Amino acid sequence: MQPVPPYERPALTKGYLFPLDKKPARLPGFHTCVGSGGQRQTAEWYKENGIEVLYEDPVVAFDGKTQTLKTSSGKILKYGSLIISTGCEASRLPEKIGGKLPGVHYIRDVADADSLVSSLGSAKKVLVIGGGYIGMEVAAAACGWNLDTTIVFPEDHIMPRLFTPSLAKKYEDLYQQNGVKFIKGALIDKLEAGSDGRVSSAVLKDGSVVEADTVIVGIGAKPVVGPFEAVGVNPEVGGIEVDSLFRTSVPGIFAIGDVAAFPLKMYNRIARVEHVDHARKSAHHCVETLLTSQTKAYDYLPYFYSRVFEYEGSSRKVWWQFYGDNVGETVEVGNFDPKVATFWIDSDSRLKGVFLESGTSEEFSLLPQLAKSQPIVDKSKLQAGASVEDALEIARSSLQSGASV
Repeated sequence: MQPVPPYERPALTKGYLFPLDKKPARLPGFHTCVGSGGQRQTAEWYKENGIEVLYEDPVVAFDGKTQTLKTSSGKILKYGSLIISTGCEASRLPEKIGGKLPGVHYIRDVADADSLVSSLGSAKKVLVIGGGYIGMEVAAAACGWNLDTTIVFPEDHIMPRLFTPSLAKKYEDLYQQNGVKFIKGALIDKLEAGSDGRVSSAVLKDGSVVEADTVIVGIGAKPVVGPFEAVGVNPEVGGIEVDSLFRTSVPGIFAIGDVAAFPLKMYNRIARVEHVDHARKSAHHCVETLLTSQTKAYDYLPYFYSRVFEYEGSSRKVWWQFYGDNVGETVEVGNFDPKVATFWIDSDSRLKGVFLESGTSEEFSLLPQLAKSQPIVDKSKLQAGASVEDALEIARSSLQSGASV
């Protein structure tokens, strides 16, 4: 659908949004798969490897009986095996409440990011709608432009799907120190335009008004099932349902990445994971299945991370990682100067998930070991840990004791 070869989308809400004088990321710097240490897959790479890429010509129809696809230009493509990797699209505000006004931005592709960078260059007041990943990363980037920035969201704190209230407060305080304002527990009623037709303000459900000449909407994403709905959509999590080898219900058709509803083996549930790590790993597993007839079930460990305030001149760079499942009681250790860790522990004293801010490479490498092994840990010992380092060492020792699933 796009005029350029595939690229690593995470960069679009991170380094791509830095001011032009602070070394922003640009293509071809983050074409796939450079983010995982692989070859940079530019247009030339595809040619050299005999892969045909059709640009700006999306599939609009599919026929499983004849094993053909039709593109928007009318081209008919015949396939033997088909891998659906259509990903997600940004959720949008309705047009009737101003969702398409000039100055209102969504970020999903590089053209979206280019448009936003252009707006940030002349913006005075920025409003970010949504307190999740997109909202937090875009707001941090706006600080690099020294812009008056406000975030509005309906929940009690930022990153509600992952952060505990205590963890969220630490990040909220940091953002506020950088001049960002928060409006919590609020919903957008409508966006209004000024005399020039461009967005000028947001009206909240309680009637209050927030002035803004640039609005970024980060309210989630939805899987792009497109013409493949007949293959089988999961009603609970959305997306195309697959088995542990990424096979759909139709022989010869697979689905991977954000659009795939797959068995999350270690937690015994069907899930969709919107993350570059899963996109890479599911693609690798699916192709290996296709080429070698492997029957090993995909066993994914959920992983999330964020990197913000990394532009030149930033007083503090932020980089956290989380592995596992955020279920159970939590133990938080550290005072965010710069480290803080949070451990999720279930009723059987098993460590289910672990979060770490500003760790060393060695500390970060411990997290997936802990989340995968789910060792039994002594919660009181963790709580008594004098530092993040102490707590991680306590968790590490529980691994070594062999008390794991």
